[in-house]
Amino acid sequence: MNPALELRILRSEGGFATQLSWQGRPFSPPRLVTEGDLSTLRHVVDGSRQLLKSPGPGILATEAILTVGVELFHLWLAPDWDAAMSHLPAGQSVMLAVTSDVAELVHLPWESLTPPDGQPLGLTHRFGVQRRPFGLPALNRCRALSPGPLRLLFMACSPQGFHWPEAKQEKDAFRFCLPDEQNPDAPAVEAHIVPGPGWTDLEQAIHQRQPHVIHLSGPALIRGTQGFFAFEEADGQADARTAGELVRDLLRHSGAGLVILSGRESGKAPPIAASGALAQGIVATGAFSMVLTWPETLLATESIPFLSALYRELASGTAVDRALNLARRAILPLTDSQGRPGWSLAALHARGEQPYLFHAGFQVNGCSKPLHDDEK
Repeated sequence: MNPALELRILRSEGGFATQLSWQGRPFSPPRLVTEGDLSTLRHVVDGSRQLLKSPGPGILATEAILTVGVELFHLWLAPDWDAAMSHLPAGQSVMLAVTSDVAELVHLPWESLTPPDGQPLGLTHRFGVQRRPFGLPALNRCRALSPGPLRLLFMACSPQGFHWPEAKQEKDAFRFCLPDEQNPDAPAVEAHIVPGPGWTDLEQAIHQRQPHVIHLSGPALIRGTQGFFAFEEADGQADARTAGELVRDLLRHSGAGLVILSGRESGKAPPIAASGALAQGIVATGAFSMVLTWPETLLATESIPFLSALYRELASGTAVDRALNLARRAILPLTDSQGRPGWSLAALHARGEQPYLFHAGFQVNGCSKPLHDDEK
């Protein structure tokens, strides 16, 4: 597991108490970020997200998310950054782990956070970003791993009442994300598309396939701070299920190591709060440790190249945080050509461990480690 630079933000009188620490040791006493400070940041973040509505060219969205990244750094990390850099191990990747009792702050675009003279953290090899559930200790052990190749389960839901792509369109797009079976150098993936959109369809598929990755494409909903995923009833109506139900009845004993949540209604901003609330709810149960949100339809320009790179890296045995970094970088050229910073949308919610998803090599400290070319 990568060592973590921990950013903890708690609601406090007059604002928010924030503290940056390294391996449990704070660099300084908690600082107060005021409501006024947050209002300024909120205005910039909201503007950048509204610009992401457009599927076409929009250079303003890129400029806005880069501005957000600078503002995030100065507000939350700048006072302790020099001290932090002096403690970080040279040449080793580091995780920025964000935890807060304020949901809005958890769902800020931390991947865009940009130190001076640096890249956004979500695009660097040096840093990963992880949103951790508040009040749960980080996991420091790897789960038991089943053998490869990567087993991938995909399900698309399009219940009535949503301006959602048809499930068939999402399934067709998903097929384009898979490695080319005709390419002898492509990593092996056993992909299965769940035929129906209902809860029992997914339950049966998990039992039969025992997947390493479960990808759910469909509406993420939010009520208060609780997230829901909308499956379909037999009559096409939405069947909204909570994170707790998903974990208790499907994920806890699925053998999967990662859930991917994707989807967005046409003409609306990416459902960052809803998908984030669902992801946080899943990992906060303590019984499932890792969820990746991609609040976009698979029909979006960035989705196929992003997911193609992600699946390829995961199937090759790359750890999830590293695979995510490479997938973001794979779609970075689209930012230059279209002005939409899609790389900033993907968010990893986890409890601290960064396991490999399947057993593909020898054991290191109880965790399966893939054999790379220089180790064979």
